[in-house]
Amino acid sequence: MELHRNITDSFINYLKLHGYPDECIALEWGDGRCAIDIAILAEDLVTPIAVYEVKVSKGRNSIQTGINQLKRAMQTFDIAVPCNLVFGADNDVGFEVFDVSGAVLNNEEIDIQSMLKPQQPTKPISYKNIQAGTASKKISRAARKKQRRIDSLKPICWILFPLIAIALLVLDALGIYQLTSLRLLMLGSLVVIVLIPFFSEISLKDVTLKRKGRD
Repeated sequence: MELHRNITDSFINYLKLHGYPDECIALEWGDGRCAIDIAILAEDLVTPIAVYEVKVSKGRNSIQTGINQLKRAMQTFDIAVPCNLVFGADNDVGFEVFDVSGAVLNNEEIDIQSMLKPQQPTKPISYKNIQAGTASKKISRAARKKQRRIDSLKPICWILFPLIAIALLVLDALGIYQLTSLRLLMLGSLVVIVLIPFFSEISLKDVTLKRKGRD
């Protein structure tokens, strides 16, 4: 445990020397479900923009274990940020750093044999650059989520609602179910309730319904 802490402290000092703000480096970031050894936070001190899992020694098992832990964290917190492994090493700085984002986020195969070779850490990506890169990914991710909501809405608007409308018109024409103003109002309310999960805001004359966060 003490060796793990020493490696962690050495790496954090290394990041600070390369311009990473002290307040943006979080230890044991996460919650009761999952935690990451080191998380680099955006300027809001909440949003993670890079993560590091620290291992005392480097080997096939520790590499795979670290990747699995990072995968679990990405899935648990529903994020996609640069993922790295930090191993204790007998070199000038006392550690080695490996970017395993491809393996964690895209299930790419990694060259473990190459990782097992000793190497000196290179200068980390600047804090500003890594924050800018993550911000662009968040925008793309938001766009994909919006498109998924639209795709989910299409069958309802193009199939379900027209079928219901046709059925009601037929029933009204046959005198089985008369479309009164009150019934139309109730049907309209049900349509709004169905559509609420797909929109952040729905306005009907002077009434506006908004979703806040996940509510």
